[in-house]
Amino acid sequence: MDRLRFCAWLLAGPAFAAHPMVVRAQSAPASASTASASVVDMAGRLRMLSQRMVKAYLMLGQGLAPDEARTLLQGSIAQFEDQRALIKASQSTAAVRSALTRLEAAWKPCKALLTAAPSKAGGAELYDASESLQQSAHSLTLACEQITGAPLDHLIGIAGRQRMLSQRMAKFYFYRTWGLFDAAADMELHLSRAHFTAVLVQIEGSQHATAPVKAGVAAVRREWEPYQQVLFANKEPAKMRRDAARVAELSERVLVVTEELVARLVAQVEGALTTARA
Repeated sequence: MDRLRFCAWLLAGPAFAAHPMVVRAQSAPASASTASASVVDMAGRLRMLSQRMVKAYLMLGQGLAPDEARTLLQGSIAQFEDQRALIKASQSTAAVRSALTRLEAAWKPCKALLTAAPSKAGGAELYDASESLQQSAHSLTLACEQITGAPLDHLIGIAGRQRMLSQRMAKFYFYRTWGLFDAAADMELHLSRAHFTAVLVQIEGSQHATAPVKAGVAAVRREWEPYQQVLFANKEPAKMRRDAARVAELSERVLVVTEELVARLVAQVEGALTTARA
């Protein structure tokens, strides 16, 4: 996808977005509402993984914490395929099935690149390929949100963007440290930061956000502040590379708290249904 057209797509409307340690087990939902919330959660996780896999690939290719990067890459690929299979098994609506078909078409070239030996040429190819995969995962998330059209499903969807954005910013940071697409990657970094901060405000101000959800947002803010400071501390790739280990660490810390925020929203859906049955 043309990079400038992709940026315009993000600016034109709502765009986009788990850490293996905090991913909840997916069990058979008790109702259509809990089912749709769970599927939105999983689809949003695919958005995040589309960026996290490339982040890990770029780290591995540059020799940045290679053992950790290899583990992260392999685990993220496996998780992507697991989550995709779970959504496919639900076969919720025609729109979801159509979006899954497009996702699978975008996944095939990405997987081939991600599972090959990392190289600068491969990283260059992944730039547009991962953007297409992320857009396909975003379309799938929107289709899942429309299963019921419930306001909380939409809130789960936008909270899930934060997971993706946490990884997206690191991805573009590591494109810059490798000297690839420097101007475009810098623009995407700033655009992603603007989206991240705007969505936090949107969730905080939502009439559907309970006290636990707002507490989750506060936790995200605490982890976000040091992350954004290091992301934008330097403009020169050589200086940025010195902060690469810190960026990798903080991107995962922000991912954990954003995953927990989504979990609080899914729990809110489940709690509301329990109350309604009582």
